[in-house]
Amino acid sequence: MQATEALSWVNPTRPTFLQRRRRHTRKSTDFLPYRVPASCSDRAEQRPRFRFAFAHRRNRNEAFPAATLMPARIFAFLNFKGGVGKTTNVVNLAAGLAYLRGKRVLVVDLDAQCNATYWLLRPSEFKPMHELRVDGRRKQTTWQIYRDALDQTHSFDARVSILRGVPRNENGTELVPLLHLLPASVDLLDIEFDVDSGVAAHRLRVALRQALEPLREDYDFIFLDCPPHLHFITQSAVVAADHLIVPFMPDYLSLSGFRVLARLLKTLRGGEPQAKIDAVIVTRFKKIGNAYGAAVAELKSLVEELQAVQMLPARCAVLEPSIRDDIRIGESASEHQPVFMHAPLCNAATDYFALIGAFLRHFPTP
Repeated sequence: MQATEALSWVNPTRPTFLQRRRRHTRKSTDFLPYRVPASCSDRAEQRPRFRFAFAHRRNRNEAFPAATLMPARIFAFLNFKGGVGKTTNVVNLAAGLAYLRGKRVLVVDLDAQCNATYWLLRPSEFKPMHELRVDGRRKQTTWQIYRDALDQTHSFDARVSILRGVPRNENGTELVPLLHLLPASVDLLDIEFDVDSGVAAHRLRVALRQALEPLREDYDFIFLDCPPHLHFITQSAVVAADHLIVPFMPDYLSLSGFRVLARLLKTLRGGEPQAKIDAVIVTRFKKIGNAYGAAVAELKSLVEELQAVQMLPARCAVLEPSIRDDIRIGESASEHQPVFMHAPLCNAATDYFALIGAFLRHFPTP
């Protein structure tokens, strides 16, 4: 058979090999349920997305109508066990609420390790604070809040200290305009050692609440990224917060530690109007064997047990879905982006898309 005759037998409606290959190698951003600005990634292109999935939401960069403004609710993400995903949840939930749902969110980094700060700021942006100036005034970190409390001064200025529209790309373009950051510094390590009396300790515990109270009208959510301990800085977050969220890694040690954490938080309430644990987020979940699933089931049983003895409020729940362990989370931190911008189709991004909806259903807003 001649070549020309063979070509006539090809079905013109059937995709060719190259067409089928392209279909399986589309860029991950082609499937996003929203439009990614071209500045946020060299993979992003200005092409139509499946925007109907989020058609009900407001424009993510649009200001709130005056009639719907409500004081922000403050959420403290805490666990005295390290490596359970406190910063991961703070950054990705905050960025998702701001970018996908048009919420005004402030992230307050209280950890001397500065993980949330390093995640949302590029190295070129995170200069020593004495070099960063706004209107001739030195930029400040959360350290200044506690330094003022110990020295009984009033140097902290939120207008100067808050970094707006983070993260940014290499050109300085704001990727999430409604996400703001109050950064931390390693100087927070010194605060715990400078407390020399019970009066100073009390001033530390209420300092954060007093500093954040004037900011409530400017945001819908304020997320506190707490250090992995229950010393004075974390206690100040408990005093300032309206709700406590515990990131939980599904293993035996975390399960035993959760009971201890609930008991310790109950002893911290002594007279101050403080929040209780209202939600648990399971992180680093692996679908390998039955160990992780069994740990989550035991966690839910433990929550019901602690609710029965009034150590947890009745509204406390384990939010679904669990966040699966994903290497893309670590990559997104090094790229200074939330995971759904860095790798929109990865397991963690898919889980956070669903978790944002679960979060808003559990903590509804107008």
